[in-house]
This record gives sequence, structure tokens and C-alpha cells, in this order.
Amino acid sequence: MSITGAISDATAAALEWPAVRALVAELAATDLGRERAVGLAPAEDREELERRRGRFAEAARLLPDGRLVPSFEQPVGELLERLETGRPPLAGADLVRLAGLLAASERAQARIAQAGGTGGSEEGTACPELAALAAPLADLSALRREIESKLDRRGDVREDASPELVSLRRRIRSVRDELYRELGGFVVEHAESLGDETIPMRGGRLVVVLDSGARGRVPGLVHGRSGTGRSFYFEPLGVVERNNTLQQATEDEDAERRRILAELVRAARRALPELARHAAFAGELDLLQAAHRFGELAGGRPAEVAPAGELELVGARHPLLDPRLAELRAAALGQPGHEGEVVPLDLTLSPATRALVVTGPNAGGKTVALKTAGLIALMAQSGLPVPAGAGTRLPVLSRLVATVGDEQDLLTDRSTFSGRLLRLEEAWHAAGPDSLVLLDELGSGTDPEEGAALGIALLEGLVARGALTVITTHLTQLAAAAIETEGAACAAMEFSAATGEPTFRLLPGPPGASEALALARRLGLPAEWLDRAEARLGAGHRELQRLLAEVDEVRRELADARDRAAAEAADAGKLRRRLEEREAELAEERRTVGKRLQAELEAFRLETRERLAAEAERIRREVEERGRRKGLAAEATARLFESAPQVPEETVEERGGPLVVGEPVRHRALGWEGKLEKLDRGRAEVAVRGKRVRCKADALTPAGGEAAKAAATPRRRRDAKVSYDLAAGDGGGAPDVPAELHLLGQRVEPALAALDDYLDRALLSARPDVRVVHGHGTGRLRDAVREHLRSHPAVAGQRPGAPNEGGDGATVVTLRGGGG
Repeated sequence: MSITGAISDATAAALEWPAVRALVAELAATDLGRERAVGLAPAEDREELERRRGRFAEAARLLPDGRLVPSFEQPVGELLERLETGRPPLAGADLVRLAGLLAASERAQARIAQAGGTGGSEEGTACPELAALAAPLADLSALRREIESKLDRRGDVREDASPELVSLRRRIRSVRDELYRELGGFVVEHAESLGDETIPMRGGRLVVVLDSGARGRVPGLVHGRSGTGRSFYFEPLGVVERNNTLQQATEDEDAERRRILAELVRAARRALPELARHAAFAGELDLLQAAHRFGELAGGRPAEVAPAGELELVGARHPLLDPRLAELRAAALGQPGHEGEVVPLDLTLSPATRALVVTGPNAGGKTVALKTAGLIALMAQSGLPVPAGAGTRLPVLSRLVATVGDEQDLLTDRSTFSGRLLRLEEAWHAAGPDSLVLLDELGSGTDPEEGAALGIALLEGLVARGALTVITTHLTQLAAAAIETEGAACAAMEFSAATGEPTFRLLPGPPGASEALALARRLGLPAEWLDRAEARLGAGHRELQRLLAEVDEVRRELADARDRAAAEAADAGKLRRRLEEREAELAEERRTVGKRLQAELEAFRLETRERLAAEAERIRREVEERGRRKGLAAEATARLFESAPQVPEETVEERGGPLVVGEPVRHRALGWEGKLEKLDRGRAEVAVRGKRVRCKADALTPAGGEAAKAAATPRRRRDAKVSYDLAAGDGGGAPDVPAELHLLGQRVEPALAALDDYLDRALLSARPDVRVVHGHGTGRLRDAVREHLRSHPAVAGQRPGAPNEGGDGATVVTLRGGGG
């Protein structure tokens, strides 16, 4: 009998699949979810698997905002069977639980619909798979409201459940009040004959407690003796008729309550198929949230779906060994199991290597590795998150066969080896491009030569059929055959010769030794016995053991070298990223500072133009009105440049001279320092904080000594305030400003900036006109200069140069107030 077409009961038991399902079931909030978890089976096709994966992903997006299904205080699944059979009949509390199921289903449907903002329509929703799951559900809100309106939380019929019940309750209260008044008067009147002043209810009738000695003094009916025997429950004749009315009304009330309850049960039975669909919906949501919680506890994630013929496990952990799940195992299975560190499993199968034969020491982890691969595959195909690292990829399997442990069955008179052969027959027939075959200790249990022959033939057949295969064995012939068979390969569980202990790491490569004697010594078996066994081993076996040990040592050295190279590559990558980030930061800083300075300088230039024109006009008036010339230019210059922006120039002084190997150097652009280790054909290698950095030699400058001190102390900012000693000219007049400005070969922007500076100084020098030499070229610089001069406040006019002034390659500028 098989669980599904993908796996048989024997395979499920061999891989301990029921125990894993029990872990998920323990996390369910309802009996509906637990039942689905316990019966969880792998998807039988890719479409079903994608549907499950989609539901899980959508549920994972909703769960951070709260559970999709709340915990039910009592099971609700069995109510549906009772509702169908009527045995035992449903009570009011049972109907309240069904209403709770419907309420939970309605809330979950609303959350799914709101997730996409579609108002419940499946098309366009953010949760299409969950919306499709909810789509067939009938609206049973009317049934839920009817149950909630007629039953209270305990399942009792409410007093206002029907007009008839309301009328009966009113009548009962009225009659009871009258009886209390009459009996209260009786108690006062016959106080000396009563054993108690209370008015108890006896058999649905209100009575008094009459002292035993007063019996016969007052007419009435006796309804029994008290527990002490000293008094009687007595009904005076005057209230008999009214008590009859009360009792009848009470019986009518009970009948009405039973009628209402029966009507609700019939309504629920009519909706039984729809109720079953709501229960299945709630159970599926509960399974999804239990699976999500399992993934959180195990640090798991959904595996990627790989193409057929590819399987890759990255850091996979067996859920029954993972210490993170010890508490869950204790709750679900009754014992926490392994709580120590688990060595993750890395395993890869591909179209080029579809079969892997695993050898290694006894108790070295071969069987655990095989079970881990099978369980991860089962969990992934069942839509569960797997306890493995990112990059884990598994194909969609049509069949999975696993043989682990003893196949003996005494009830069917089947021996261990015959049982194993029958399971190997199952693997042979199941093998195909979409199958996974896991065989533990292949070839054992019989003569080694015959076992090896059977194993090699099976291995070749599985490879030929294209099945993904993992085989564990101690037979060196089988391992050798794997090396020689195209499409197969060997791997070994690592054994530390230094400690004499297995490391539980699976390493691809040549086969490993069984280390049976080493394990026996580690377990403390008698040394004399083991020495005798070791002496009986032939020289060939000892030589093989020696060669295998050497191979293991080389393999470990290669693995260590690989790990070191990976670590160094990671460190270099981190350093490169830090340098790139620093370069980006510096570039951004340069852009920011440049933009800021450009804006400040542009604002200052525009302001200075205006102020310059004003100062020129003021100087002209001073000269014309007062005849004063001395000191005017200096005052004007001071006023003009007193608000000039500060331009920071924090440059590091560099030491001259050639680069010397062994001496400290500094990177010109990035600023880091280190020791020059190598210099070869323009390339340098520098030791920087324990890392080696390669760069171009011309990007470095010598550092150290006085240069290092200078590097640590930025130069003072250059004083941007400009002043000219205008009194230094002949007669205290103008500064020495040349009569022409050469802009040949310059770009437009720097040329215009130089032109502005020149015109400002020329205006203060009282020159009437100046010449700007820009050349002919493409005419772009010439046009830009002349356009700029048209709007300059210091320029009164301009013209192209005369033939003896450079022609059209120069522009003669007439300044405002010049020659005054």
C-alpha cells in the first residue's frame, strides 16, 4: 500500500516521515490542521506542487498580522461525522463550536480578500491561490447568525430565542412571583410550625419546609422528607393549582427549547456539505500557518524547484537531529532527541553525475546523510519549508524509494536479506529520469562478492535509467565501479586521523575507509581481540588503508586550502567594496562641494558686478566733485572683497622622490597608507592593515617621516579676501593691470571666469579700454566672450579688433568710467 504514487509506506517509514509530520502537527492550532499535517503527502505533479508553494508564500505574507485561524478550545472535526450520523446527537455547545468554525472561516476569507483590495474577487488579488481555495465556499453567515442569536456561549437556548419562549418565560416569572408572595405569607403565618423559613423548589414546585411535629396541622401535600428526617417538604393546598400552572409552563418552556435546538441541528445538517468545505478550508489554512511556524523554528525556507535531473542541498539539517527543534520534538514525540551541534549536509547531483556512492567510517554519518536527502526531498515536494540554506534546489519527483535498516518481517516469514532484495526490486522498477533512489548499505547482508556484483549491476541500471541515486556502502568494489561508471561518482564521510573521530562532513572524491577497527577501539572493546583482528588483515588491505588515509589527508589539505582561498577572496572583496564605497563618497563630496562653491562664487560675481559699477560711479563723483584720487581705489577694493566666500583647500603635502619597496606610501586619491611590498612594470602591491592591495604605481606617493606629519596636518585655508595696493602705482593711481587678456586654447567656462576677474581689475585701474584675445578657432569661444560682454555692467561697448589689433581673433572692450 502506498501513501501516494510517489512514495510507499516502507519508504515513508525508512525516512521517518511520520515523525516529521508529527512535528508540524504539534504546531497546528486546531484538530483540523493537525489531521491534515498527520496525513500530509507529497504532491504528485508539478502543478499541484506550485499550487502548494503559492499558498504557502501567500500565507507567509498574511501571518505577520496575526493567525489565519485561531485556536479552537475543543475539536470540531468530529462534529461533522456526528451531524451526519446523529450519534451521539449534537448539543447546543456543539452547534456553538460549528458557529465558531464558520466565524473563523469568514474572517480568514475577509483577510484574503482585503490583501488584494479587490473586495473578494479572485482576479487581481494579492493572494490568488488562497482566493481560489476560498472561492467554492458557500455563504453560511445566515446559519451562523441564527445559531449565535438563539444560543448563548455555553450552548444554552437564549430566553429570547423565539416569541413563544419569550411569552412562556414571562408567564413563568409572573406565576413564580405570585407563588413567592403567597408562600411568603404562609411562612409568616405558620412560623412556629416550620423548620426553615426558606421556600425551596421541589420537583418543579415551590414548597415550604414543615417541621415533622407539625404534620397534619395544616392541609396540604407532602413532597418528601429532608435529609435529616426532621422536616418535610410541604405544599399548602392554597398554592397547588398555581404550582400546577408553574410546572406546566416550565415543561412547555423546556419543550420549546428542545424544538429550537432541534431546528438548529436540522439546519446544520442541511448545510453539512458546505460545512465540510469550510472545515477543509480552515484545516488547510491551519496547516499553512503550522508549516510557516515550523520554518521559523527550524530556520527553514521553501526550496527552489530545480529542473529534472538536478538536486542540490546546501547546509541541509535533519529535522530529527536539529537542536533548534529539540523542544518541539519533546512536545510532539515525547523526547527531545539530539541536542548537540549538527554538521550540515552539502550534496549535489546533476545530469553529469546522477549517482553518488558514499563510503566512509562506521558511525560516520552515511545513513544520516542519506535520510537527510530523502526527508528534504519529501518536505519540499509536500510544500513545507526545509531546514537548509539558500540555494537548496530539488526537482519534482514522480517516485522516491528509500531502503534503510532491517527489512525483516517475521509475520510473512521474510528474512533480512530477502526483504532487502524486494525493496531493491522496487527501486529497480521505480527508476526513471524523475525518480530519487536512496539505498543504504547496498551489497551488505550476504557474501561480499555476490553482494558487490548485485550492487554494481543495480548501480549501472539506475544510471542507465537516469535516476538520481545516493548509495551508501562499505564495499570497495562498488565504490571503484562508481569511479569507472559514467554518470556516477564517489564521496566519503570525512574521518579525522588526528582525533580518531568522524567529522560527519560529506566530501566528494575517492572512497574512504570503513575504520571498523578504529570505531571498535573508540568504543572500548577488548584490545587483545582487536589486535588479533588487525593481525589477520592482509598486507594488501593494510596498504589499501594506508593509501586511503593518504588520499583523505590530501583531500583535507585541498579542502583547507579551498577554505582559506575563499576566506581571502571574501576579505579582498570586502576591502574592494570598502574602497569603492570610499571612492564613491569622495566623488559625491567633491560634487557637493563643487556645486556649493560654484553657487557661492556665481552669487558673489553677480553681486560684485553691481557693487563694482556702484563703486566706479562713486569714484567718478569723488574725482569730479572733490578732485580726490588718492586712496579711493583701495577703499573700493576693500568694500568689494570683504564678503568674498572662503574656498577650502585641504591638500596633503606629498614627499617628492621615487617609490621604494619596503617604504611607506600613500594613495593620492583615497588617502589610505601602507607599506610598499612589490613594484613591477607600473603595478604596485601594498600591505594595508594585514591585507594586500594592488593598484597602479603612479597612484601612489611616498609617505613617512616629515611627510607623514604633514599628511596628518591639513594646510590652512587660503584667505579668499583679495586686496590690491592701488597706491603702489605711479602717482598713487592704478594697479599694474595688463592692457590685454589672452584666452587662447581655454574652455568657455574657465575663460569667462578669467574674463570677469580681469575686467574687475581693469575697471579699478582706470584703463579706458582693454583687448581680449580669444583667437578664431571654431568661433565658439569668441561668440561666448562677446555675448558675455554685452551684459557685463563694467562694459560700455565692444568691437572686433582692427587688422593691427588681431582682427576678428580679438575684441576691444571700452570700460565704463574709464580714463576718468
